[in-house]
Amino acid sequence: MTGLIREGNRICGVRILDTQYNEHSELYAAVVVNAAGIWGQRIAEYADLSGAHVPAKGSLLILDHRINNHVINRCRKPSDADILVPGDTISLIGTTSNHVDYSEIDYNRVTAEEVDILLREGEKLAPVMAQTRILRAYAGVRPLVASDNDPSGRNVSRGIVLLDHAERDGMDGFITITGGKLMTYRLMAEWATDAVCRKLGNTERCVTAEQALPGSRQSTEKTLQKIISLPAPLRGSAIYRHGDRTPQWLGEGRLSRSLVCECEAVTAGEVQYAVESLTVTSLLDLRRRTRVGMGTCQGELCACRAAGLLQRFHTTTATQSLDQLSAFLNERWKGIQPVAWGDALRESEFTRWVYQGLCGLEKEQRDEI
Repeated sequence: MTGLIREGNRICGVRILDTQYNEHSELYAAVVVNAAGIWGQRIAEYADLSGAHVPAKGSLLILDHRINNHVINRCRKPSDADILVPGDTISLIGTTSNHVDYSEIDYNRVTAEEVDILLREGEKLAPVMAQTRILRAYAGVRPLVASDNDPSGRNVSRGIVLLDHAERDGMDGFITITGGKLMTYRLMAEWATDAVCRKLGNTERCVTAEQALPGSRQSTEKTLQKIISLPAPLRGSAIYRHGDRTPQWLGEGRLSRSLVCECEAVTAGEVQYAVESLTVTSLLDLRRRTRVGMGTCQGELCACRAAGLLQRFHTTTATQSLDQLSAFLNERWKGIQPVAWGDALRESEFTRWVYQGLCGLEKEQRDEI
């Protein structure tokens, strides 16, 4: 998004840039919803509105396998490294909380000090962490919101905040939904759409809390029955990610079952499904949809296969595949670098050798990795 379309005291739409095709366009709407998280303040500034965000950086560590199957939480006031959460094939320990300047929200990195804190405090929750490989580290910025009458930010809410800018600032056609957490995203969506509907004169009751999400409209047991002849690792991982949509693409065919990513049991059939049905246009999109490259090898053995499949399925050209492969590996390195010691460092060096020495990426790409 590059700007808001404004007519007097009303927001009528947005100006956008399609980065894939480098095309500018304008979209008009009766109501514009600002749901950009920590970047929502920048969006509001396009309408000359002040924001109340207080950026709070949080860092986490990802362990290379599950060391717990249930959430472990320290019974104390919220502090650093007080929760150990299992997810997918890994466990993660977090989080820290440090206020950062708004100008730094796009450039946050996990520091050595934060890694030390998370490891030291995490070992108190699970002593086995002392012998567990740290796969990567990452950081994000929470969109905390200060009270309008408290510019110091001392009264900061971690709850959901819905702002109707017509009531707050005299700017019609513009709503901001912010704060909250991913756990509450459906409730945030309900609040925002209810506000939009009220403005449009729609009084129907929202039913999003009663609707099953795509992939969860049939029980796991019934879905398993449809693909029970396939290897357990394949069907288990696929159903975990796609639910009852799995039988649409996971079948007996050779291509469907060919492994692309051994760590996360991603098959060529899943890649094809993601391209054709889940609007995947790049390796980064594919990672978000399938977890390709998110396992122990961090793309070392699967990134090149996935890049080749995107070209095979006519999503990218040969040049685009190479560019995306280089970008993908660099993104993986950003998370590995803060914990690059021992096995993590050795595997990173092996990855460098595979792609520079064996695969022969072009010099300008090699220099970036």
